[in-house]
Amino acid sequence: MGFQDDWVLRQIEIIARYVANLIFHKNRITYTFETTDMLSEMDQLHLVLDRLVQENRVGEAEDLLFENIRMTDKYIELATDFYSRLNGMTDAELETADFSRDEVYDGYIDILTKLGVPVEQFTK
Repeated sequence: MGFQDDWVLRQIEIIARYVANLIFHKNRITYTFETTDMLSEMDQLHLVLDRLVQENRVGEAEDLLFENIRMTDKYIELATDFYSRLNGMTDAELETADFSRDEVYDGYIDILTKLGVPVEQFTK
């Protein structure tokens, strides 16, 4: 991992902690299913995103995330979990999925901006 990729990885982690603290008053966000009886629309989206990432279709997963944007805290939780999981992938895994660490960073900043989360201080 090069210096630039390492810097971007750390920035994504910092942003995720910032969002977790700002909105949820927690140190970390992991998506939690809304119900145990029936999957909600958001739960189903989470499962589809997870499957697409596992199939190395990260770009398609990100497109789906943006297409289904909702102005809710639950959606911010889903988006933060999604980008945190992508950030946890190795550079080789991201490359196999035809995605880069910079794309993870840019996508996360873009979706948070669309959701009204103040992230101006993190823009490059």
